[in-house]
Amino acid sequence: MQAPAPSTPLAAPVYGPLNRNVIVLDAAHGGVDSGSRIGDSTLEKDVTLALAFRLRSLLTARGLTVVMTRESDAAQKPGPPPAGGSALTLDDRAGVANHARAAACLLLHATGAGEGVHLYSSELDPVPAEAAVLPWLTAQAAWVTQSEQLQARLGAAIRRADAPLVSSRASVRPVDSLTCPAVVVELAPESDDRNSITDGDYQQRVAEALAGALIFFVRQVQPPLLLPGDHAAGTAVQP
Repeated sequence: MQAPAPSTPLAAPVYGPLNRNVIVLDAAHGGVDSGSRIGDSTLEKDVTLALAFRLRSLLTARGLTVVMTRESDAAQKPGPPPAGGSALTLDDRAGVANHARAAACLLLHATGAGEGVHLYSSELDPVPAEAAVLPWLTAQAAWVTQSEQLQARLGAAIRRADAPLVSSRASVRPVDSLTCPAVVVELAPESDDRNSITDGDYQQRVAEALAGALIFFVRQVQPPLLLPGDHAAGTAVQP
């Protein structure tokens, strides 16, 4: 459900609450969902979790709070049964990030195709303001400009770390449902040896580059304008 377009000009800028101290890391896949197979015996779900742990260590050491959608092989919903213990869906992962109202969210993936780090921001066309109620599948639209700025900073840091870089746009779920700056980070092998994706020095170099860019970005990020309405911040409504 989408709020109707306002018939009068926007009011003076009113910024919604943004937790500049919070970063969300979504390590893709987990449990029975292993993702892609990389190299001889490496699974995508293991690479994404390893990178998430490296990032969390670096970010928390600099005073940031890190929310992870999973901290073990499988991502589970918190709480008692029947809800607690069931696997997180892609929509659940987006909900974690939106509830945190984080300064940034990185959706971590891995691939055996290509080399280096692949960065993707949403393919949605940007909109200038965030409504009181947002359509779930296009909630990211108001944040696309900030996401592209985050992508640019991450890319510059990766280049400085002498890692190959691919930067593009792609609507990888659930990025279009996120109400914060969000970038998909897909780690590929460092060289034509696909097993190099598990090299500790390589993963650490990438993690340090990403963390450094995030620490700088959260100091400057600005949320979009909010359309007039009875709300403190835009809410993405799941279908």
